[in-house]
Amino acid sequence: MKDTSNLLIRIHGMAGGQSACRVAGRARINLLSPENAGASLGAQWFATLIARLRTDFPDALIHGILDCRGRRASALAAMEAGIDAVLIDDDLPDDLKARLENLGSKSGCRIITTLPDPDRIYETGDDHLPDAELDRRLAAFLAG
Repeated sequence: MKDTSNLLIRIHGMAGGQSACRVAGRARINLLSPENAGASLGAQWFATLIARLRTDFPDALIHGILDCRGRRASALAAMEAGIDAVLIDDDLPDDLKARLENLGSKSGCRIITTLPDPDRIYETGDDHLPDAELDRRLAAFLAG
């Protein structure tokens, strides 16, 4: 199985998160929200999803990353909600980035300004594929 510690698995809801947890098992699972989810779905939605996955899959090492690009206030809400990391716009002024990083360090939330190469992001397709297909495709990807 591929090393999942540096892989981001983009999910769109509970089905994608459940598939990642079923397939990856006890490996570290970095779940990335949909693009701009901080603005469209909100930090509490993602925090609740991650908390439920951690309850349903207690042996999984789940790390949630909320995409807050386009809405800085979402990053603050994510910190308050206990999300592990947030993705913010990389063109923010340095002083604002530093303030967000300072706040993030106090709440245990890492600030990310750029995504890794596209080959390190797995798109689940959980917004349109059935559960069994999600599991099959992710298992094949991790095996390859």
